[in-house]
Amino acid sequence: MHDDLMQAFPFLSTLPARVREDLLSRSFSKSLAHKELLVGSGTECVYLPFVVSGTLRIYKSSETGRELTLYRIERGESCILTATCILNGGSFPAIAEAEGNTEILLVPAAMMVDLVEESAQWRRFVFGLYSKRLENVMTLVEEVAFHHVDTRIAAKLAALANGRTRTVTRTHAELAAELGTSREVVTRILADLEADGLIAIERGRIRILRPEELDARGAIDSAV
Repeated sequence: MHDDLMQAFPFLSTLPARVREDLLSRSFSKSLAHKELLVGSGTECVYLPFVVSGTLRIYKSSETGRELTLYRIERGESCILTATCILNGGSFPAIAEAEGNTEILLVPAAMMVDLVEESAQWRRFVFGLYSKRLENVMTLVEEVAFHHVDTRIAAKLAALANGRTRTVTRTHAELAAELGTSREVVTRILADLEADGLIAIERGRIRILRPEELDARGAIDSAV
């Protein structure tokens, strides 16, 4: 896993050899299967996850079971909610689960705190996480502000599906322009629909896998 880790997180190679060796010796790797839970809401934050391959989905779940994806952590990224939880205390405020087979490195919380205090390279990495996730929060706010963007996208895809091939030849930017939202919002919601098995995102097109369920998802707006 060492080589994969260094390729996914090149900033680690800039750390002093002693610090890097200590990090690797005190951390441990973990393999997650699709939909396997890494951490639940209210759990104590004892490790900071580094995604070496695969994806972690960070989301909130209501009492009725409705889910809201906050963001996804891809290869070469870590979880800013966990970092904040470690630095400020408290418990993890969301749920983290794997999308597809996922390999992660778990860095002990105490070591993460020490590195933030001692390493400029580490601080730049953490502040970079904050910057990226702030963009995610802004797109999430836009989704909430415009109300039911997810159902509007589902309805649009169902309307555009081309005959028996059940394909939509629209880019994310084109869908965003037609719906009066941002490309980032469309990309996030399409990823959710794909994770739910309703569509498959391919180069230059979107295939509808479960049209009846997509129709039902798109019909929610008209019923409320």
